[in-house]
Amino acid sequence: MGTYELAILGLAGSGFGTAVSVPMFWPRSRPRDVRLLGGAIFLMSLIAALISGRLAGLVPSAPFIEHTVNLLGFFALPLAVFHTRAGTGAQDVFGKAAWLWTPAAAYVTAIAARSALGLDSRLPFVFLIPILLGFTALCAVTVWTPGAARRATVIRPDYIVVFLIVLNLAQILRTVLGHIPLVRVVVPLTACAGFLAMVIFAAWRGMGGTPPEPSASASPRYQRSTLNDAHAAELLARIEHAMTHDRIFTRPDLTLAQLAAAVESTPHQVSQVLNCLGRASFSDLVNRRRVEDVKARLLHPASARLTIEGIGAAAGFGSRTAMYAAFQRFEGKTPSAFRLQGKDEGGAPAARRGEA
Repeated sequence: MGTYELAILGLAGSGFGTAVSVPMFWPRSRPRDVRLLGGAIFLMSLIAALISGRLAGLVPSAPFIEHTVNLLGFFALPLAVFHTRAGTGAQDVFGKAAWLWTPAAAYVTAIAARSALGLDSRLPFVFLIPILLGFTALCAVTVWTPGAARRATVIRPDYIVVFLIVLNLAQILRTVLGHIPLVRVVVPLTACAGFLAMVIFAAWRGMGGTPPEPSASASPRYQRSTLNDAHAAELLARIEHAMTHDRIFTRPDLTLAQLAAAVESTPHQVSQVLNCLGRASFSDLVNRRRVEDVKARLLHPASARLTIEGIGAAAGFGSRTAMYAAFQRFEGKTPSAFRLQGKDEGGAPAARRGEA
């Protein structure tokens, strides 16, 4: 494939990406994760258009174009990070990550300083690689942090991380081995193919490939509620945080009112969010978390000498009967059977053969 053909492919991809991304971030009524990903794809489409136009001779190879491409990247990457945060149940998607815009500000400052000193304003790409790797690492840490929740998004945050890793490898290969003719063709083609794959997947998922998210006001029971879908999603994220990080489910006497107080809401709104978005009642949510905690402890070698009753109590179960009933409901077996199965499969050994 020659340079001209590659440029045509890039322009076609950028046009398709623009057509897909604009309906994703506008109107503003769309879900937050959709708008964030749409914004990132739109900026990447502009980057693809400028690079392809430069290859085809439609855009001049000037420092201004190079700076524009780099700045668009510095704005697109934070949106990808915000998307991963939204997909892992982060309570404050933007506030705690506002510093992600600093690379763009630093880049503008560096350009201005070099121009004022009469130096070439262009920065070697080798200086930009650490920034790209940093954004990728931040996305990866956000996605794979222990206990991070997984929420339904247009594109799974894990896939975003993989795409950024492939893109970074392509950029590094272009920088180090750009003198090899095959690399000059294969690397841009790989990056372009990855971008097109992401755009096509986003178009499929965001425009009819998946069922719509349930609405917080879908149930007639909550028709008079003042809680809109955006606030409901935020509240669900706070509930997830309270369960996963604060482990509030381990309180044996936990009530709906106590959970509502912990997430700074009302019992009615918490019940609404759990039933409409979480697809579970308060008791089901708490018991499911407790059962998962018991399962993890039963399979952990450090808990081999602990009794099942003690493990259940640490998870928040108030009695042996309650734990066994919940375990039987969600797992279809008793905790003792689960522990013995774990031993047979190479997990933690059972502490006591006689436990039932």
